[in-house]
Parts: sequence; C-alpha cells; structure tokens
Amino acid sequence: MSATPMAVQTRPFAIEPFTNVMLPDGIFDNALYKLRIACHYTNTSGGDLTNVTIYLESVGDPGIVVTGQTYTFARIPAGASVLVSWAADFQHASPGKPLVSFVARADGFSSARSIRQIFVSQTRYDETTKTYSIQIPEGRLELSKVTVVPPAKGEWWAGEKPDGEKRKPWHGPYVPTGCTLVWVPNPAYPGTHGELPFEDPWWKVLALIILVIAAIVGIIAAAVGAGTFYVGIKGEFEETDPGVVTECCKPAPGDVLKGGLTVAGVAGVIASVALAVALSDEADPHWRGQEATPPGPGELTVGERVEAHWTLLDEPYAGKPYRTRVSWSYERTTTGGVYQHRVEEEQTNIHVTDEVKVVTPDTVASPGTLWARATFTRPDATLFSGPDLYAFALFRAPQGLYFVVPLTDDGVGFDDSASDGVYTGGLHLREALPELKKADQTPYGIWKVYVFAQDVNRVAPGTPPQIAAQTIGGFFVASAVQIAFDPNLPCPLEAQSSIKVV
Repeated sequence: MSATPMAVQTRPFAIEPFTNVMLPDGIFDNALYKLRIACHYTNTSGGDLTNVTIYLESVGDPGIVVTGQTYTFARIPAGASVLVSWAADFQHASPGKPLVSFVARADGFSSARSIRQIFVSQTRYDETTKTYSIQIPEGRLELSKVTVVPPAKGEWWAGEKPDGEKRKPWHGPYVPTGCTLVWVPNPAYPGTHGELPFEDPWWKVLALIILVIAAIVGIIAAAVGAGTFYVGIKGEFEETDPGVVTECCKPAPGDVLKGGLTVAGVAGVIASVALAVALSDEADPHWRGQEATPPGPGELTVGERVEAHWTLLDEPYAGKPYRTRVSWSYERTTTGGVYQHRVEEEQTNIHVTDEVKVVTPDTVASPGTLWARATFTRPDATLFSGPDLYAFALFRAPQGLYFVVPLTDDGVGFDDSASDGVYTGGLHLREALPELKKADQTPYGIWKVYVFAQDVNRVAPGTPPQIAAQTIGGFFVASAVQIAFDPNLPCPLEAQSSIKVV
C-alpha cells in the first residue's frame, strides 16, 4: 500500500488565538504562551482523496505542549491545500528551529509523515535600560529608542468583563517612525556577512516581531489579563516630533467581545508593519550595511548597530503601496575597528492588492446559513489562491456580537472549487443562536461582513538563505480596519458587505 499523497510543503506558521492574527513571517515567540501551530496540508496527487485524517504527531522541543486534535475530511480535491491548526503552549519553549511531525492518512493509502521546521524566538523587555531583546540561536537583537505616532485619546473598548471586573483599556496602535537596532552575533564572525536569523528572514523581521508582540500583549492584557503571556513584555515609546504628526486615529467602532480583539490585533499589526516597509523587503539595512563595510583580514565582527528614522508619506493602509522616506546608518564593530555606512532613500509597501471583492447573499431566512466569497487581486491582475493567504471574516450580528469565520480556497465545505482564487466561509445560524442567546441578542436584522487576509511565506524548505529572506509573510494585504492620521476621526472600520436576516 502506497503512502498517502499529502504533504506540508512550506513552513508552518503561528496564529495568536485571542486576536486571530498571524505573527510576522509565522514566527513563534515564547513571550506569548498560547499560540496555534497552523499549516497548509496539500493533496499532492492528481486525484481526490477520501476519508482523510490529519494530526500533529510530535514537536522536537519538549517545552512546547500541544493539545491533541485530529482533523477528518470526507474529501480533499486534487491539488487542494487545507488549513489545519493546533493549540499549543509555548511558555517553556526554547529559541530555535524544532521539527514538527504531521501525519495524514486517506482511504486506500498508508499513513504519510510530513516533517517541517518552525522558528521559535524569545522576546523580553528590560525596564532598567528600556530595551527590548529577542533571542535566537544566531544571536540577539536589541530594540530601543522607538519613536512612534501615538493613538488619539480614547479607549478601544470599555466596560466590564463578564465577571463584573472593570476592563483595562487598550489605548490603540502605535505607528513606529524610528528605532535603534543592535545585533550581537553568536558567535562573532569573520568576513562580510554573518548568519541570517534562523538562516531565513532579515533582522528587521525580528524587530517587527517585537513590536507586534508588544501590541498583542497590550490587547490581551486589557481583555483577558495576565497568565497568557510573559508579563515583562511591556515598554515605553517616544512620541515622534509633534510638528510631523501628532496622533493617529481614534478607536474604531468595535465590541468588547471576540471581534473587538481581532480588530485591535489587526490594527496593531498594520501599525507595526511600517517598520518593515521602511527597512525594505529586498535586503534590510543590516545586510546592506555589511556589504558596504567589509572588515579587514582576520577581524571578527562582534556587534552591529542600525539607527533608522522615517517619515510616512502616505497613511499606512494595509494592502496599499504607501511610501516612506527613510534615513538609516549602519555601524559594524570588529576586533580591529569600527566601520560605518549611511543611506537616505524612499521605500514602498509591496504587500498589496489591487482589488478586494466580497460577495454575500442579500437575504437569509433564520436559521439558514450566512456565507461570504472573497477574491483578492494582485496589481498584475492575477488572483491570490489556495495557500497564498491566511484569510478570515468577521460576521457582526445586528446587536454587535462577532463571529470569526475562516475563509479558505480548498474546495472543502463552503468552498466550491480548490485554488480558483475564491476564498469562502460560512456561518450556520443554528450554531450561532446559543451564543446570541447568551448575549441576549437575536439574529434578526442587518449582519455586517468584514474581511481580512495576510500573505503566507511560501518559500520552499531548502531555499538558499539570502533568497529565502527576500520573501516575508504575515503582512495584511486586505483589511476592514485601517490606520489614518486624523485624530478627530475613528480608524476606518468598513464592512465590505451586509446580509439581512429575516
């Protein structure tokens, strides 16, 4: 009997369960205890597979504790990639690249194992030096002197928790406009270039992880409280020059329930990504600075420092080619001396969509089914499809309760055809009614649909590090919430469609 033709073809990625967002480039960090290990599992055969079971068998780090779950699919079409994920506790995870073993089995085949690496980092904050640090096997990146455009006065949610305890506010997204990055390689290295982080992403991705984690910690601390993250991850930012931009927008309309956390999480990622856009996708300042400052014979590089400051020339809208004007300086310290390099340039966000189209039914009779179909078109007129995206929708009930619904392009369940560029998801009202009843709400009236999508890093394992680093995943290419620089207006939260339930 031959092995089941199913495989995890690209690196699994991290999803933060409270906000529902993917972490930058899918990297896991043990500052966030609760994460989901997600992957796209692909039918690599030319035919449909039936009665498919998928489970996560083991993780190569005993500090990562996975909650067991088996997925069963009646049919997976030829070439389709299904999204599966498992809850895991990373509190005691070690920084590194542990292997994860997945197993799939279909009718007529024996079990097939698919083994992939995940990337795990460790972020901490030192209150004495006011410095964030992120530890990985290749070294340590320190982030300090972060300047930001702060949010306007106001809370993203208020009120009380279900137990009556007063809810702490999350004040909103901070848009970075500058920072200092110090890289301490382990070990000191000879030659022009040292090892890339995880032998894959640029150093700026580590800085982005720090900012996103800081935002997420603030969100879940306000909504859930301690116990789900490392309590030392908190910090202070310096506000940018008031003569440039004073504040970004006020809180978007939202709910204190699950949807409110998701909207806040998306806003936090969108704001943080300004750092990554300013520091370029093709090669970040560390790599370019290294190329411009080759050390002398026999010298070892013991430290590197980047100071960067940028101005946002456009509002940092997700999925749009907004521009930044950036100046950065690089300094290499070796056993023989100090080398410096400086650049001033303009950078543009390349994680974009030309059009997002959402189709829903006009009217649904309760207890029927709500559904949404979304297409995401690139600037070259091609569609994102299959495992290109991690996408989801928020279905907002007439009286405010949110339901998070996955959007997939796998030809399974609500989706008609695999990899055709139509991402589909649905909500059976019969299943939603108990939650609505607990919140003292009804299904009748106008439901609003909000669609979000992050790009997925699909670089194949084994790709040379310098090439692999040029592809970064986890950017929002579509979002119903955006960041604007008018403190007198709410951050736009726009429904892409609506459904009337009668």
